[in-house]
Amino acid sequence: MRRTLLRIFTALQLTRLTMAYGAIADLWLVILLTRVDPLYENLPASTLPLPVSLFAGLVVAVGLFTFGAGLNDVLDARHDRAFSPDRPIPAGNIRPQQAAILTSACLAAATLGAATLGVPAVATMALTALGIIFYNAFAKHVPSVGFVTIGLVHAVHMAIPNHLFSFTLPIWLSMTHAMAVAILVYKIEDKRPTPTVRAWMFTLAGWSFWSAVVLSWGWWHSRGVWPLGNGPWPGCLWPLGTALAFVGIAVVKTKGQSPAVASEKLRRYGAMWQSLYAVSWFAAIGLWKEALMLGGVAAGGFAVMTALKEITIAIRAPRSWREA
Repeated sequence: MRRTLLRIFTALQLTRLTMAYGAIADLWLVILLTRVDPLYENLPASTLPLPVSLFAGLVVAVGLFTFGAGLNDVLDARHDRAFSPDRPIPAGNIRPQQAAILTSACLAAATLGAATLGVPAVATMALTALGIIFYNAFAKHVPSVGFVTIGLVHAVHMAIPNHLFSFTLPIWLSMTHAMAVAILVYKIEDKRPTPTVRAWMFTLAGWSFWSAVVLSWGWWHSRGVWPLGNGPWPGCLWPLGTALAFVGIAVVKTKGQSPAVASEKLRRYGAMWQSLYAVSWFAAIGLWKEALMLGGVAAGGFAVMTALKEITIAIRAPRSWREA
């Protein structure tokens, strides 16, 4: 029984599945906003039954997230043997061939989920997958390129259910948040190569350029920067407050911790915070039913993330410790 549980939690550790709630919330945000806006009434995300649309979004989000996490471990297996020996592959909990099969299955699942949402969704999903591959194969070794790529992957990912989506402020915030978390983790772990001044300038230029592209796309294709004819004020205070709350949580959770623990906490809370941004956007627009629904998803995600972390520690602990 313990061996079976260990295999399950090895798969969870490899794919970092417990951190996928933020990705799910991102797609559900776009799907639910698509369904309430008459401008998109002919898109599959609107015409399909709500449970089908949400399930397709869930499969896409989980599939792509776990594909990216698994691909990272498969490509970094040799590096992890020296610097992260507790990861599933170097620890011997899963063979590289098995990890590659699991990673491929995750991408296949994401493709099937996207197919439910139409051909444009499949194309956008494929573009996201290419971004993930580019990041893991090349960009993460060049910090300035890697930071920008992470942001773009998050931005394109949110457009999968609706490639015409014009309310791009949530997409911009998700992109910016992902870049900020990636930069902070890189700094905390003191990774190499150390970014130069030129690299930081390139990162800022990349963020500025793609911010302009994302926000101008929304402005050009919409009836305004805010959906459903409502004004942005004081609604924008909700996502702004959520962003400021993350800054506070990041400081509290990382203060006094070792670099390894601090970066791990920052990754987990940074990923989960995307679900709270989704809640805040619905609150900003006044869609309280949707806000409560995604609030439940966020709460469940935090609970599951914490529970699985504790269970995994208990399962992997030596028998003498567990029986003490």
